[in-house]
Amino acid sequence: MSGLAGTILISMFLLTSAFAQEQQPHAYSEYTFWCGGAFGNGHAFSSTVSGRNYQFENRYERLIYWNEPFAVRWVFDATSALVGDPRTGNGHRVYSYGVGGSPIGAQVNFVHFRRVEPFLTSAGGFLYFNHRMFGETHFNFTAQLGGGVQLFTSSRHTALDLGYKYHHISNANLGDKNPGMDSHMLFVGVSLLR
Repeated sequence: MSGLAGTILISMFLLTSAFAQEQQPHAYSEYTFWCGGAFGNGHAFSSTVSGRNYQFENRYERLIYWNEPFAVRWVFDATSALVGDPRTGNGHRVYSYGVGGSPIGAQVNFVHFRRVEPFLTSAGGFLYFNHRMFGETHFNFTAQLGGGVQLFTSSRHTALDLGYKYHHISNANLGDKNPGMDSHMLFVGVSLLR
């Protein structure tokens, strides 16, 4: 009887140790650098065609919820953009530079897998351009919804991000007209987790 009790205690200790080693501490902060470009225009919320949108995003993400199979992060990003607007140049694309941010964002990762995590992301914010966009305003609002996958290194301190997002720019009727521009965008980036 004492041999059985000893075996059970040793087994429980070994299993507890194995589970403790298997679980990784969750990274609470994530710094991400994304660059992306449009491969076409959508028309869900806009009427602009033949526009272009190229972006560089610096993102900070903070873990707010973790319970398998989901992890939810609040996202803030600072964005610089180069947007080709065919309306400003009377049919010829004119490029404008914009800077801004998206303080309202979230990312949901599906954390069931160790090295690969699919995710959904969304954000809302603004961009201020050096020219009047769509012939109307310098200041425009943005919204985006997308998804992708994070491919982690074995240490889980670094990940390669690949994905797609639907991106919208418009003046929200601050100007006389609000044609806006929707873009289908692909992006690639690197995430550093701490």
